[in-house]
Amino acid sequence: MKFTNLMKPLALAAAAVVAFAPTADARELKVGSYEPESHYLVEFAYKRYFDEITRRTNGELTFKWFHGGTLVKAPQTVDGLKSGLVDIVVTTGIFTQESLFPATHVMTLPFQFDSTVEANHVFQKMYNENEAVQAEFEGLVPLGFHVSDFFNLHIHKDVEPVRTLEDLQKLEIGAFSKSGVTYSELLGATPRNIKLEDLYVSLQRKAIDGIWFPTAPMIKWKMTDHTSNHSLVGGPFVMIPMTMAQPVWDSLTDEQRQIFKDMENELTNFTAALVDNRRGSSVAKMEGRGDTIIRLDADEKAKWVAQAQPAYDTWFALMEEKGIDGQALLDNVRAYTAEFKGMDYTPADWWGDDW
Repeated sequence: MKFTNLMKPLALAAAAVVAFAPTADARELKVGSYEPESHYLVEFAYKRYFDEITRRTNGELTFKWFHGGTLVKAPQTVDGLKSGLVDIVVTTGIFTQESLFPATHVMTLPFQFDSTVEANHVFQKMYNENEAVQAEFEGLVPLGFHVSDFFNLHIHKDVEPVRTLEDLQKLEIGAFSKSGVTYSELLGATPRNIKLEDLYVSLQRKAIDGIWFPTAPMIKWKMTDHTSNHSLVGGPFVMIPMTMAQPVWDSLTDEQRQIFKDMENELTNFTAALVDNRRGSSVAKMEGRGDTIIRLDADEKAKWVAQAQPAYDTWFALMEEKGIDGQALLDNVRAYTAEFKGMDYTPADWWGDDW
């Protein structure tokens, strides 16, 4: 019998349930997620990841899910891990507690990355090679490194595209995040702080000229009804690594810890591939209908970075206050970014092929 692409992962999952039913020595770990169970990262990446862990441990480790913030919401994830309330969080909300991760947030300084694959692997290397970043994760063990989709500029169909920094001047740009408002102001636009649920109507009524919005879900949110000029500038994003509580990690066997280590790169790749592919699919659909897609060249991007320098200056001052060499951290990010520029993901068998 020949399986369709959709049937293959289902069949494999069913086989895994039979072949790796919990043994007498099985241990069940609590997994917290503030995303709904239907979220594409949960459905395609995280569930399959834990199924593969169970398979590779021969059923020694199993997992009990708490979806949709039923155990920990985003601002509670770090404390929940450290207190023992939850064993693993799939997207740890370190962005909600920036004061605990100031050095790590060098990653979020504006306009540094072109792809999520690139950003995820820079994040991974920053953690693995920088003591200042590692120190901020005390009590937590990252299992995979992930950042959200980038917020890009999407301009109303009746407004000229933003090809250069000068084109952005005085345009009214809506944003539902603090960083979007801040960057609009730094770049010379007129910021409008608008609730997420009100962005569509604001575009429809032409109350704003454009929005900061992640590109991957643009079509799903129907923002493309009123935007047709898209500047892929690699704007704000948040870091959402998968982490395990340190005491839980310490309680695992050497063999179990090695399995998690072996899968770190695979998980880092998969989350990036999902986001990049969804963004790419959205861009292709928008381009296919005749929309204008703009990607900044190196010289133009340098102008945007220079204009956003106050955001860098604020972060440098914070690093100096904490006795951390901020310039060295930023230099590392830039060196790693150059190393991973243009990188593509490497798939693993457990991903399946229906995502």
